[in-house]
Amino acid sequence: MVHLDKLTETLSKLSQLCGPAGYEGEARKAIIEEARKCTDDVEVDAIGNVYATVRGSSSQSTILVDAHMDEVGFIIKYVEDRGFLRFETLGTIDSRILPGNRIILKGTEKNLHGTIGSKPPHIISGEEASKVIPFYDLFMDVGAVTGDEARSLGLSVGTIGTFDEPFRELAGSLVMGKAFDDRAGCTVALAVMEALSREKAKMSVVFAFTAQEELGMRGAEIAVRHVNPDIAIALETTVAADVPDARPRDWISSIGLGPTIRVMDSSMVAQHVMVDYLRDTAEKNSIPHQMQLAKAGGTDAGKIHLSGTSGVATGLISTPCRYLHGPSSVLSTKDLHNVVRLTEASIRGMESKEQFRL
Repeated sequence: MVHLDKLTETLSKLSQLCGPAGYEGEARKAIIEEARKCTDDVEVDAIGNVYATVRGSSSQSTILVDAHMDEVGFIIKYVEDRGFLRFETLGTIDSRILPGNRIILKGTEKNLHGTIGSKPPHIISGEEASKVIPFYDLFMDVGAVTGDEARSLGLSVGTIGTFDEPFRELAGSLVMGKAFDDRAGCTVALAVMEALSREKAKMSVVFAFTAQEELGMRGAEIAVRHVNPDIAIALETTVAADVPDARPRDWISSIGLGPTIRVMDSSMVAQHVMVDYLRDTAEKNSIPHQMQLAKAGGTDAGKIHLSGTSGVATGLISTPCRYLHGPSSVLSTKDLHNVVRLTEASIRGMESKEQFRL
């Protein structure tokens, strides 16, 4: 089993890379480099998904393990005459958290640092001050004083960027950083891949690191057709709403209580045989876990389980995470470690899709 320090190191490395939806290049390069330490069977498709295969010891069946590489981010849509930049988001970001945040943009020759700005509160009316600032009233400031200067730095329509925040270790086992959704899942997938390369499971496992999940699970739709799996496990982060002023019944999941096993969300009602299998596997291996029902939100599992003419038995295992889709997400590395344990144990117990017939 991978050591906790190794998991933290991998998460730190992956989370600080720039890889918004549709522009996953930095993350993809790092993941390919790590995957090739475990297997020579690594390929990339036209949409940018990465596939890394670890062959099984006996069964001819295939498990798909999915984790998406992309993060929420920004894309420039207009350069102002005075050098300020108007933008859209790649994926869903709450506009309430944006003003004052530091960002990093991919210029032509180098990365450029800046901040997200808005009109100062000192010059707006009381009514305007009480409202959430809409996206179209926000802008980016990288220090350029003219549009020509901004463009000379390589900033133009289509330039992409992300939050500019470092990875930090907090009290106890908690860590903070950007892009934990879903570089945490990628971290788990790489750890499980390493374990299976040392001691094979019965079934072959294709690890798919997918693109454009934040824009409608697009990479997963391609990946499941490419792999044509018998069984699938998706790895995600999930909302931990265990914060002050939220009612316990609305917490969805809590940090420190282990992986979540998804029962239902807006994109999938999980097959009960798979849910029971994951829960039983956790219990048999003394892995702390949480059963989760989330009416809002969807994941790659939503696309995967509907694939083919008969569907695919699909489980969803997630790491609880506070402040998702922001610059300062928080999770527990102990939870992350237990996601690795549950995922590996579940794979090793899978022999064929017949186990998951209704």
